Formats: sequence, C-alpha cells, structure tokens
Amino acid sequence: MKKKRNSHLVFTLLSFFVPFIIYLITMAPRSSFWDCGEFIACSVTLGVPHPPGSPLYLLLGNVFSYLPSFSDIGARVNLISPIVSAFSVMFLYLIIVQLLNRLNKNDIDKKKLIEYCAFIGALTFAVTDSQWFNAVESEVYSLSTFFTSIVVWLIIKWDENSFHNNSIKYIILISYMMGLAAGIHLLNLLAIPCIIFIIYYNKISSTALNKIDIKKLFLDIIYVAFLSLLIFTVI
Repeated sequence: MKKKRNSHLVFTLLSFFVPFIIYLITMAPRSSFWDCGEFIACSVTLGVPHPPGSPLYLLLGNVFSYLPSFSDIGARVNLISPIVSAFSVMFLYLIIVQLLNRLNKNDIDKKKLIEYCAFIGALTFAVTDSQWFNAVESEVYSLSTFFTSIVVWLIIKWDENSFHNNSIKYIILISYMMGLAAGIHLLNLLAIPCIIFIIYYNKISSTALNKIDIKKLFLDIIYVAFLSLLIFTVI
C-alpha cells in the first residue's frame, strides 16, 4: 500500500511539473496580442481594464511584476499563467483518479492502471490548443480554469463523505474559491450546476443532514470572511 501511495504522489507531482516546464519554455517573453498588453499594463499600474475588471488578477499581476525572475515586466506577469495552468492539469489528474476509483469501486488491483490513465489524460489536456494557448500569456482564462478545477475537485472530495460534520469545510472552501474566481472571470459559475446536482442527490439519500451544526457553520463562514478581508487588506 505504501508503494501505491508513493506512486500516486509521484504522478501528482509529475502532472504539475511536466506541464509547467512545457509552458515555461514556450511562454511569451513579453507582451503578446489581444488583451495581454492591457492586463500587463493595468497590473503594473493597478489600473482598470475592460469590464468586468478582473481585480484579483490585477493584484496578483502587480505582485508578480516585482519579482526579479525576468528582465521584462511582461514576462513576469506572464509567469502567472504557466504556474496556475500547471496546477489545473494537476487537479485534473486528481479528479480523474477519484472518478475512476469510484467507478472501479476502489479495486486495489487496478489502482496502478487508473493512475497511468489519469496521468495520460491530464497530460493530453495539458497540450490541447486552448489550454496551452492560455497557459503562456497574460490572460484571465488560465487562472479561471485553475479555480474551476479546484471547485470540481473539492465537490468530489465532499461527495466522498457528504453531509457529515467534517465535510462542511469543503462547501465553505468551495464558496470561498468561487468568490475569489469572480474577481478573475465568470467562467467559474459554470461549475454551479454540477455542485447543485451533486448536493441534491446526496441530500435525498443522506440521513446525516440534520447533524450539521448551523451555528458552527455560520461562525466558520464569518471566520473565513474575516481572513479574506485581512488577506486583501495586506495585499
């Protein structure tokens, strides 16, 4: 069992570093066409780009513009996309593993095959035209895909142990991530129907729904909101 866990960790790390190296090598060395120049300029000056504005992306872009990683400021802001796109591929690998394990009913004999299949599927997605194109320039789509992949992974994690005391943390984190994603792009809203259906069908078959402490849930939401405000104030 230890070897299987280690192999899963290796594939998880590889699903991040392999795409990251590919994206980093092929990343635009400076500003490229379309909205990229606008996002780079607004990130440096903390200006306002075209609607809806993408405020979180601009804050991150401003932080990256001060990194001593590249001589060109455009390349520094571009660096956001290879990093978050590689994380998107990694989360896709984790999502595929979870879904295949569920379909396979956690058959230990096929876990290695599932890891290979998930890794190949994730890397295939990494080099698709749309993903690769957005992963090498200053655009909001790479970061939005990153948040979407996190939300889908979290709701699947919640589904493994739904409507129990410790599972509510996933719902709170999903709400927080979707709030952050709204400051990037509204693409993340497409995950809402998926979340609703998973929660709805779990609610029908669950007997533990009444065990959730509503007061504790409310306090947790206030706590997360306070931490969010504190982080944005520091930034």
